[in-house]
Amino acid sequence: MKQVFRDIAKSFCDRSGLPRYFVRQSLFELKMILIRAYGLTPLQRRKIRRLQRRRVDLQLIFGCGETAHPGWVGIDCTRAKNVDLLLDLRRRLPFEDSSVGYCYSEHFLEHLYPVEVKFHLAEVHRILQPGGVYRIVVPAGIEFARKYLEGDSSFFRLAHPWEQRPLDALYNIVNWSGQHRSIFDFTELEYLAKNAGFSHARECQANQSAIPALRIDRNEPQRVAESLYAEFVKN
Repeated sequence: MKQVFRDIAKSFCDRSGLPRYFVRQSLFELKMILIRAYGLTPLQRRKIRRLQRRRVDLQLIFGCGETAHPGWVGIDCTRAKNVDLLLDLRRRLPFEDSSVGYCYSEHFLEHLYPVEVKFHLAEVHRILQPGGVYRIVVPAGIEFARKYLEGDSSFFRLAHPWEQRPLDALYNIVNWSGQHRSIFDFTELEYLAKNAGFSHARECQANQSAIPALRIDRNEPQRVAESLYAEFVKN
């Protein structure tokens, strides 16, 4: 069914002359309006209240997609089997202050514009309990640029083996068909964390965390090679 809609949208763009990215973004924003409206319904509000009452240490995965982990609440803007809550994660999070134990996201933050990243991190800081942690996995865009300048072809064969040229891999990791809006290295993540109110940020490796609950990163060699790992801690 999704492919049918894609074909219809492609045909519409080709005939009308409208850029595909314009139509794609317009449809996305329309979907976000509907999701925000759904968030105001009694059904959604009751669901959030039940989650906060039922869980002592609420654990949230932002941009969960098809992934699921026991004990975690999956949040996304697209309906899927493992999505527990539909939310527009660019807006205020519907959770009480200091009510969440841990938060996690993997290859989500780069889909936000820089101003949205700042707001999202401030919201996560607000809802985390003292001592709470936000573990973040993002594409290592700056590392791709560095490896490109070094001419490290072995890195690109591992990190993005489907690309014909290293420059194609670099372009796609920072653009991803227009869906990536921010680029990070650890210095930038640390800066953003402290400006959002977190006491400190630490760079990590895949599935290496002092907190067992946060060892939920995807562990395929390609995914690990293309990613940057960090944890933000709230005092």
